[in-house]
Amino acid sequence: TARMTRMVNDLSELWRAEAHQLPLAIEAVDAADVAREVGERFAPQAAARGITLALPAAAAPAMADRDRLAQVLSNYLSNALRHAPDGSRVTVAAARAAERVRISVTDEGPGLAGDQLEAVFERFYRVDAARSRAAGGSGIGLAIVRALAEAMGGAAWAESAGPGRGATFSLELPAA
Repeated sequence: TARMTRMVNDLSELWRAEAHQLPLAIEAVDAADVAREVGERFAPQAAARGITLALPAAAAPAMADRDRLAQVLSNYLSNALRHAPDGSRVTVAAARAAERVRISVTDEGPGLAGDQLEAVFERFYRVDAARSRAAGGSGIGLAIVRALAEAMGGAAWAESAGPGRGATFSLELPAA
């Protein structure tokens, strides 16, 4: 029942974000600050598996809804830690480039094939279909990420050098 309730809530949030019906409080926020706060919440989980979690140091002011940015980064970090091998590294970076701020989460996990880079943002898509939904989630987290990114005037995407070579999930937002 709890899993079904979470899925219904996630689908409702996805629909509202895609329909631009989600209330957002867009303001100047330090994306690196938000990344550090979210990273600190995941630090015990990373440490328990010997994963080094590198967080951004320099400021990266962006125009965003602080809570929704934290939600996006939580999704990215949760996925990275789920797929990163024990003893590896997960890096969170945040930097300004021209009039945009890019925040990315890079892992040393199984990576993605070229056809999976866009598919991972589709509703209910899961790279490993053999994984149970109880352990692996509903497959709509990244669809929500993309909808939230677009609702905040940004974009979300994935990059990977291919299977076995890790992946980087990025979010780009307007700079403050």
